[in-house]
Amino acid sequence: MLNQKMRKTALVWSLVALGACAIMNFYFYSLEGARGMYVWYNTALFQALIVMGLIPIGLVILTFPLEKLKEKLPSTILRWVSIVASVLVTLVSVGLLAFLIAGPRLGDIEPAKLNLINPANPIVAQAALGEPTISSGKANDSSAVSGAASTKNPRPQAASGEAQAPGSTKSTTAEPRLRLSFSSDAHWGADTSNASARTEILQGISAHKPDAFFFLGDMTEYGFQAMHWNLALGDLEALIPNVPFRPVMGNHDALFGGQYNYKRIFFPKGFSSDSGSPYFYSIDAGAARIIVLDMPWGTEQFGKRQHDWLEATLKNSDPKVPIIVVSHSYYYASGYRDPKTGKPWYDNYETIPAVTPLFEKYGVDLVISGHNHYQEFLQHNGVSYAIIGAMGGISDPPPTYQSPASKWMAVATFGWLDVDVQNNELVLTFRNEKGEALHTELVAYK
Repeated sequence: MLNQKMRKTALVWSLVALGACAIMNFYFYSLEGARGMYVWYNTALFQALIVMGLIPIGLVILTFPLEKLKEKLPSTILRWVSIVASVLVTLVSVGLLAFLIAGPRLGDIEPAKLNLINPANPIVAQAALGEPTISSGKANDSSAVSGAASTKNPRPQAASGEAQAPGSTKSTTAEPRLRLSFSSDAHWGADTSNASARTEILQGISAHKPDAFFFLGDMTEYGFQAMHWNLALGDLEALIPNVPFRPVMGNHDALFGGQYNYKRIFFPKGFSSDSGSPYFYSIDAGAARIIVLDMPWGTEQFGKRQHDWLEATLKNSDPKVPIIVVSHSYYYASGYRDPKTGKPWYDNYETIPAVTPLFEKYGVDLVISGHNHYQEFLQHNGVSYAIIGAMGGISDPPPTYQSPASKWMAVATFGWLDVDVQNNELVLTFRNEKGEALHTELVAYK
């Protein structure tokens, strides 16, 4: 009788442990970037967290054949081990679930005055208003304008340009129709991040006065820590309070529920998007269509919903304006193989087959990403790619692999990318942290 009661107790506890483990894992892998973390850092720890719920019930099952023995001690000991394991697994699962839910919500985010771009509203270039190209300092609150529906055909791209001296240009001197700036991977909160480079870059962007500045992810080192967001917000408020600003979420920003902090800071109440998501959407910039994709690591977030939305958006884009796609994770890129995981941090084996065929089919003109801590310009099948993960995060090691698509690259440099939209071309200027031009490219779009 006692043995049967213990058998029932062990079975109940093992089911509780299994359920707690399943709920914790389900919640964790529903978070932005969690699946990517597993794919790119598939360590024994992540595997253990998935299978640990099976251990107690497995031990219980092993006791069933032992019941036939005259000696009941082996089955009794194994059931006690199962109960202890069940308690431990339950405590670990509940603790991790509490951390994932409460962790990013417990810290106080200090409010910052920023000129955030609402993705639902168009970016209005100062040049289009007949005014000097300066930021207004007011929230972007104009009504959205949709592009005309038309299938876009790939356009020929300009050949690679030569490096330019600071202040020089290869293009027309006419006022650009739209001035955009991009950078990525600042990693506020990381001891290895270069704070002086971050400051100089933000000061340079502020002086440049773009119509919009897109930060392409990894603003923080750990997105679940409010302190890291506060460090970033303090600098952004002090250095670019009037620059129209739109950040993209990176894999570090998304860590362990960091999406909650990202959303409450950069997608506040009243903001909306054409996709219904705060992580991917398109923005009408008048002289260009800007498409933001949700790719913290690779294609782990690129499900059917985002794929179908992207294809429909590309298909219906106005063929008279260039299409600029931005995301955190890259596509074609040079790089190296991670010595710890063996994963290739270059030509992305996930994003290239899943996404670039859409870029080529619908004539995307320029794709800008971060994630790799380099500056690089590449071209493949009529599409131009720029890597600009250079806003202060520790520089990646010298590349051991050069992408066949690569045209120019700068290693161990900090800086940002300016993109001026002219009548028939995009003028790309890669800059160092002091604002000096390192390299210029022209990308024709008509």
